[in-house]
Amino acid sequence: MFDDHDYTEEAMIKQLGLIELHTKDGSALDAGCACIETKHLFNVEGLAEEMPSFTENENERHIYGHIKAEAKAHRQRIEKGDGDKSPEAYETIGEWARTTRKLIVESDFKPEKPKNLEKHFVLVEGNPHGHRLYLPHGLTEAEKGDVQLRHKLASCIELVEKREHCRPPYEGCKVNPVAVCRASIEG
Repeated sequence: MFDDHDYTEEAMIKQLGLIELHTKDGSALDAGCACIETKHLFNVEGLAEEMPSFTENENERHIYGHIKAEAKAHRQRIEKGDGDKSPEAYETIGEWARTTRKLIVESDFKPEKPKNLEKHFVLVEGNPHGHRLYLPHGLTEAEKGDVQLRHKLASCIELVEKREHCRPPYEGCKVNPVAVCRASIEG
Protein backbone atom coordinates (compact mmCIF):
# COMPACT_ATOMS: atom_id res chain seq x y z
CA MET A 1 0.00 0.00 0.00
CA PHE A 2 1.34 3.43 -0.96
CA ASP A 3 2.19 5.64 2.03
CA ASP A 4 2.22 9.38 1.19
CA HIS A 5 4.13 10.25 4.35
CA ASP A 6 6.91 7.72 3.89
CA TYR A 7 7.23 8.50 0.18
CA THR A 8 7.48 12.25 0.84
CA GLU A 9 9.98 11.81 3.66
CA GLU A 10 12.17 9.50 1.55
CA ALA A 11 12.03 11.87 -1.44
CA MET A 12 12.99 14.79 0.83
CA ILE A 13 15.98 12.87 2.20
CA LYS A 14 17.11 12.03 -1.35
CA GLN A 15 16.83 15.64 -2.54
CA LEU A 16 18.75 16.92 0.49
CA GLY A 17 21.41 14.27 -0.13
CA LEU A 18 21.76 15.43 -3.74
CA ILE A 19 22.12 19.05 -2.64
CA GLU A 20 24.84 18.02 -0.20
CA LEU A 21 26.63 15.95 -2.86
CA HIS A 22 26.43 18.59 -5.59
CA THR A 23 27.72 21.35 -3.32
CA LYS A 24 30.75 19.23 -2.47
CA ASP A 25 31.60 17.45 -5.73
CA GLY A 26 32.04 20.60 -7.81
CA SER A 27 29.13 19.99 -10.15
CA ALA A 28 27.14 22.95 -8.82
CA LEU A 29 29.90 25.53 -8.83
CA ASP A 30 32.79 24.31 -10.97
CA ALA A 31 30.71 22.75 -13.75
CA GLY A 32 28.12 25.53 -13.66
CA CYS A 33 25.20 23.18 -13.11
CA ALA A 34 22.15 25.03 -11.81
CA CYS A 35 20.41 21.90 -10.52
CA ILE A 36 20.49 23.04 -6.90
CA GLU A 37 18.44 26.18 -7.44
CA THR A 38 16.40 25.01 -10.45
CA LYS A 39 15.53 21.53 -9.25
CA HIS A 40 16.61 20.28 -5.82
CA LEU A 41 15.65 23.31 -3.72
CA PHE A 42 12.30 23.54 -5.53
CA ASN A 43 11.72 19.85 -4.81
CA VAL A 44 12.62 20.23 -1.13
CA GLU A 45 10.34 23.25 -0.88
CA GLY A 46 7.46 21.40 -2.57
CA LEU A 47 7.87 18.24 -0.53
CA ALA A 48 8.04 20.24 2.71
CA GLU A 49 4.88 22.05 1.64
CA GLU A 50 3.05 18.75 1.09
CA MET A 51 4.25 16.95 4.23
CA PRO A 52 1.95 18.66 6.77
CA SER A 53 -1.09 17.16 5.03
CA PHE A 54 0.36 13.68 5.60
CA THR A 55 0.88 13.99 9.36
CA GLU A 56 -1.08 15.02 12.42
CA ASN A 57 2.10 15.56 14.44
CA GLU A 58 2.45 19.29 15.17
CA ASN A 59 6.22 19.03 15.67
CA GLU A 60 6.63 17.46 12.29
CA ARG A 61 4.47 20.16 10.70
CA HIS A 62 6.52 22.82 12.46
CA ILE A 63 9.82 21.35 11.27
CA TYR A 64 8.66 21.00 7.67
CA GLY A 65 7.42 24.59 7.75
CA HIS A 66 10.95 25.65 8.64
CA ILE A 67 12.46 23.42 5.96
CA LYS A 68 10.16 24.91 3.32
CA ALA A 69 11.09 28.46 4.33
CA GLU A 70 14.81 27.65 4.39
CA ALA A 71 14.77 25.98 0.96
CA LYS A 72 12.91 28.93 -0.51
CA ALA A 73 15.29 31.44 1.10
CA HIS A 74 18.35 29.59 -0.26
CA ARG A 75 16.81 29.34 -3.73
CA GLN A 76 15.85 33.00 -3.84
CA ARG A 77 19.30 34.15 -2.70
CA ILE A 78 20.90 32.18 -5.53
CA GLU A 79 18.33 33.39 -8.07
CA LYS A 80 18.90 37.03 -7.12
CA GLY A 81 22.56 36.60 -7.97
CA ASP A 82 23.62 38.72 -5.03
CA GLY A 83 26.95 36.94 -4.56
CA ASP A 84 25.48 33.67 -3.40
CA LYS A 85 27.10 31.59 -6.12
CA SER A 86 30.34 31.66 -4.15
CA PRO A 87 32.05 28.54 -2.79
CA GLU A 88 31.16 29.72 0.73
CA ALA A 89 27.48 30.09 -0.15
CA TYR A 90 27.33 26.61 -1.65
CA GLU A 91 29.18 25.24 1.36
CA THR A 92 26.56 26.82 3.61
CA ILE A 93 23.74 25.31 1.55
CA GLY A 94 25.46 21.92 1.58
CA GLU A 95 25.86 22.07 5.35
CA TRP A 96 22.21 23.08 5.73
CA ALA A 97 21.16 20.14 3.53
CA ARG A 98 23.31 17.74 5.57
CA THR A 99 22.02 18.87 8.96
CA THR A 100 18.43 18.99 7.71
CA ARG A 101 18.71 15.49 6.26
CA LYS A 102 20.13 14.23 9.54
CA LEU A 103 17.37 15.99 11.48
CA ILE A 104 14.73 14.15 9.44
CA VAL A 105 16.49 10.77 9.55
CA GLU A 106 17.22 10.93 13.28
CA SER A 107 13.93 12.47 14.44
CA ASP A 108 11.01 10.45 15.63
CA PHE A 109 8.91 13.63 15.92
CA LYS A 110 7.84 13.07 19.50
CA PRO A 111 5.06 15.31 20.79
CA GLU A 112 7.46 17.43 22.84
CA LYS A 113 9.42 20.02 20.92
CA PRO A 114 12.94 18.82 20.08
CA LYS A 115 15.57 20.65 22.12
CA ASN A 116 17.49 23.32 20.19
CA LEU A 117 15.23 22.99 17.15
CA GLU A 118 15.39 26.73 16.46
CA LYS A 119 19.18 26.72 16.42
CA HIS A 120 19.12 24.38 13.43
CA PHE A 121 17.19 26.95 11.42
CA VAL A 122 19.52 29.95 11.49
CA LEU A 123 19.66 30.82 7.80
CA VAL A 124 16.16 32.07 7.05
CA GLU A 125 15.92 35.83 6.72
CA GLY A 126 12.53 37.22 7.72
CA ASN A 127 11.34 33.90 9.12
CA PRO A 128 7.61 33.75 8.29
CA HIS A 129 6.94 31.56 11.33
CA GLY A 130 7.91 34.32 13.75
CA HIS A 131 10.11 32.06 15.87
CA ARG A 132 12.99 33.75 17.66
CA LEU A 133 16.37 33.11 16.07
CA TYR A 134 19.22 34.30 18.25
CA LEU A 135 21.31 35.98 15.60
CA PRO A 136 22.08 39.63 14.89
CA HIS A 137 20.21 41.31 12.05
CA GLY A 138 23.47 41.83 10.15
CA LEU A 139 26.03 39.04 9.91
CA THR A 140 29.71 39.64 9.31
CA GLU A 141 31.32 38.01 6.28
CA ALA A 142 32.93 35.42 8.57
CA GLU A 143 29.55 34.61 10.16
CA LYS A 144 27.84 34.34 6.78
CA GLY A 145 30.36 31.77 5.61
CA ASP A 146 30.61 29.61 8.73
CA VAL A 147 27.62 27.57 9.94
CA GLN A 148 29.36 26.49 13.15
CA LEU A 149 30.25 30.09 13.99
CA ARG A 150 26.59 31.09 13.56
CA HIS A 151 25.52 28.24 15.84
CA LYS A 152 28.03 29.35 18.51
CA LEU A 153 26.90 32.95 18.18
CA ALA A 154 23.21 32.02 18.42
CA SER A 155 23.80 29.88 21.52
CA CYS A 156 25.82 32.60 23.19
CA ILE A 157 23.30 35.37 22.41
CA GLU A 158 20.48 33.23 23.78
CA LEU A 159 22.38 32.62 27.04
CA VAL A 160 23.35 36.28 27.52
CA GLU A 161 19.83 37.53 26.74
CA LYS A 162 18.33 35.12 29.26
CA ARG A 163 20.97 35.84 31.89
CA GLU A 164 20.57 39.61 31.51
CA HIS A 165 16.77 39.48 30.98
CA CYS A 166 17.29 41.44 27.79
CA ARG A 167 15.76 41.36 24.29
CA PRO A 168 16.41 43.32 21.12
CA PRO A 169 16.82 46.16 20.42
CA TYR A 170 18.91 46.10 23.66
CA GLU A 171 18.26 49.79 24.44
CA GLY A 172 17.66 49.25 28.17
CA CYS A 173 20.20 46.45 28.57
CA LYS A 174 23.31 46.62 30.71
CA VAL A 175 25.24 44.84 27.96
CA ASN A 176 24.76 44.23 24.26
CA PRO A 177 24.52 40.43 23.93
CA VAL A 178 25.66 40.50 20.28
CA ALA A 179 28.78 42.53 21.13
CA VAL A 180 29.55 40.37 24.17
CA CYS A 181 29.22 37.16 22.18
CA ARG A 182 31.18 38.33 19.18
CA ALA A 183 34.01 39.41 21.48
CA SER A 184 33.98 36.13 23.43
CA ILE A 185 33.91 33.98 20.29
CA GLU A 186 36.64 35.96 18.52
CA GLY A 187 38.78 36.21 21.64
